[in-house]
Amino acid sequence: MVALEAWFDINSDDPTIVRTPDELDAVLDQVAGWGGSHIVELLVADDPGHAIFDVGLDGKRELGTLYYSARNRDTWFSQGTDPTAPTPLYYYMGSDTEYPPGAELPLAEVRRAAHEFLATGGQRPTGIQWQPRPE
Repeated sequence: MVALEAWFDINSDDPTIVRTPDELDAVLDQVAGWGGSHIVELLVADDPGHAIFDVGLDGKRELGTLYYSARNRDTWFSQGTDPTAPTPLYYYMGSDTEYPPGAELPLAEVRRAAHEFLATGGQRPTGIQWQPRPE
């Protein structure tokens, strides 16, 4: 397991450092409790260029989204079960971010993926379906 930088607080100049599953849960719980759809950006603390992993959380609707960008610039979005669902809109530190239609997943799956990212040192989680960035 590695330490992660968790970026989510518009009022902070520094990330929250996450080293344990409990610390990750605390960050995810905090953001999911805000109301609305918000993003936590996770980076490997010792190698921030390794990957970008954005975890979208909407606690009220019990849904979320995922985005993974590798060092080689391959980018992936979560693929939910309903491709006809509308385009989800989530917010990262006040900036809106559109996800592809049908990208939302149950919040429990999103949380499991975040824990896998922590446990594997920043690898793209394998427990969900991914779709490439739309052209």
